[in-house]
Amino acid sequence: MRDDNLAGAAQWMAASGQYNRAARISLALLLLFYTSFTYAQLPFVQNGKAGFVISQFRYALPQDAAETGACPQGMSLNVQDIFAQTAAGKRLPQESDNEYSARLRSGGELFATAADGQNLCMNPEAGEPDPHFRTVDLSTMPMPGIDLDGGHSAEDRAENTCEHVAFTGTDGETGIDNQFYRVVGCSASFQSTGPSNGFDTEMLTGSWGILMTLSGLDDIVDDDSVEVSIYANSDPIQLSPGRKPLAYATYLADPDPEFSATTQGRIKDGILTTDPTDVLFHHVVNSMYLRRPLRAARLQLAVSEDGRLEGYLAGYAPVEAMYNVLYGYRDGKTSTGELAPLRLRSGSANGAAQVLGHTCNGAYHALYRYADGHRDPETGRCTSISTQYRIEALPAFVIERNENDIGQGISAERSNAL
Repeated sequence: MRDDNLAGAAQWMAASGQYNRAARISLALLLLFYTSFTYAQLPFVQNGKAGFVISQFRYALPQDAAETGACPQGMSLNVQDIFAQTAAGKRLPQESDNEYSARLRSGGELFATAADGQNLCMNPEAGEPDPHFRTVDLSTMPMPGIDLDGGHSAEDRAENTCEHVAFTGTDGETGIDNQFYRVVGCSASFQSTGPSNGFDTEMLTGSWGILMTLSGLDDIVDDDSVEVSIYANSDPIQLSPGRKPLAYATYLADPDPEFSATTQGRIKDGILTTDPTDVLFHHVVNSMYLRRPLRAARLQLAVSEDGRLEGYLAGYAPVEAMYNVLYGYRDGKTSTGELAPLRLRSGSANGAAQVLGHTCNGAYHALYRYADGHRDPETGRCTSISTQYRIEALPAFVIERNENDIGQGISAERSNAL
């Protein structure tokens, strides 16, 4: 219980010899009343269970490069920018804007193509690391997030990881692992006003979503054992007329077991933390369906009395999958589960590289350069990269497939609540 007075009363009665049958009954009634009173104030907890829908989901990144000085060589360039820096790419006298733009597009294709003719967005390993893809080597900026490997220096890093320099957190805590930031920190699209920083558009238009449940919940301030489940959402997120996510809406969890995970957690001083588990989420780009995995994922969330959660989801993103999700779309599927046409995948990847300001081979090699998790014992190369997300969640009614008793109960509560 969060009220130490109850424990104090029990200790006093035991010490004073007053712990008789009547006292025990009185204390039991007091505990029952206190628990009932506590949860009467917490409508999002029902029979020790609470559901949530993720309402905000974005990368946990520090301040922009312009403020931190993270990119002394400037920001990353796309293939047209690179061509423009060559002698052949200089603007000709009396060349019109349209003519010059067309020539830049044509010249940029040279830098998007491997020596053997392969497209570098579809085959990034065919190209070399790109010096125009700028990355972050500084570690002085305060970093939002959590410690993933328990290592505060290169010398005490966890087994199965690769050497890397951790960051100091925004509150002064050490050992924050976020190698993904080093890859994207000098990309314009990942600055605070850039389009790659968050996923609100996809979530709010119903492309995909994430649900959570807590089971065995006794106290939202201090609870040493809570079961935490994470699901993909089968339903579009419900919005207010102002297009804000609604609390206490009802959602159905994705029935595919690949898109659900359960782990143990605990709450201390109102902060929920979990043991690591592998999770998998949906991701949609230009009508292509992709999979966003996160290995050894942990949650650290502040739990408020109104049922809101806020904090971090962090883990290790497999490099090949992260490249596909962010840059290459190589395994993008149609809505029927078939591999999307090559023209759609390649066109989307090359178009994104131009608009967002990067080269595909540059991004691919940078992801492997900074990868720090799941080291391959044969090659010694790490195959995943520490990644931090900042998330917020609202209370919701979550219907889990194949649990009819819970689903019916939640449906009934949904009818009463909405």
